[in-house]
Amino acid sequence: MSSYSGMCHMSNLHLCVCLLFAEEGINHECKLCNQMFDSPAKLLCHLIEHSFEGMGGTFKCPVCFTVFVQANKLQQHIFAVHGQEDKIYDCSQCPQKFFFQTELQNHTLSQHAQ
Repeated sequence: MSSYSGMCHMSNLHLCVCLLFAEEGINHECKLCNQMFDSPAKLLCHLIEHSFEGMGGTFKCPVCFTVFVQANKLQQHIFAVHGQEDKIYDCSQCPQKFFFQTELQNHTLSQHAQ
């Protein structure tokens, strides 16, 4: 397992300057690749990059389809413009909802895996 080193490792082109939330410093693991992050915001930025692997380095908002060239800009846009009601992926095992399928996959593996 590797730790977060300041870059979103899915793309060397994008420096991840992510918003910091509560729980900073606690390890947050991407269950899709076992990479560790020190905040939920950095993990979300990484999961956004997983969502757009092989898509030519652009990140499209799943709600309004605005295109960004950095995952962290899409992340900032989602938090500023879209709310809970815009989340399109529902967890089948609890009430949580997500903007990205990779978020749902990571949630399912970390919270509901047996």
